[in-house]
Amino acid sequence: MSITLTTGVLLQLNGATIENDVSGFVSAFHVDFLTNSVLITLLQGNVVGNVASQGQYGATVNVTVNLSTGAWTSSNGKAGTVTGASFTTFVSQMKADRNLMETFAAGASGIMPGTQVAWS
Repeated sequence: MSITLTTGVLLQLNGATIENDVSGFVSAFHVDFLTNSVLITLLQGNVVGNVASQGQYGATVNVTVNLSTGAWTSSNGKAGTVTGASFTTFVSQMKADRNLMETFAAGASGIMPGTQVAWS
């Protein structure tokens, strides 16, 4: 999945299109369970099939979400609070991802042998 931008980034020089970024996408996210926050990096560019490519002139937007309160801020000056079912689903997914990664580390990979105890 990606984001089809309402307003893309079009760069033309002497009538020739240099770049036309029509998509947005998550390129990375970092979950810090000690600070209980998520940093999400969104990029502008193009998505063809399942391949995303960052535009040279498209924006990079970083969003920080507090996993306790749902409060979020973004590097493009926006802020708000995620609430209700959307917030509950988001937090549940982060915990599920954490459990999956710990199961990988504790299991057959041998990275940190042991028994994973699920977070709830």
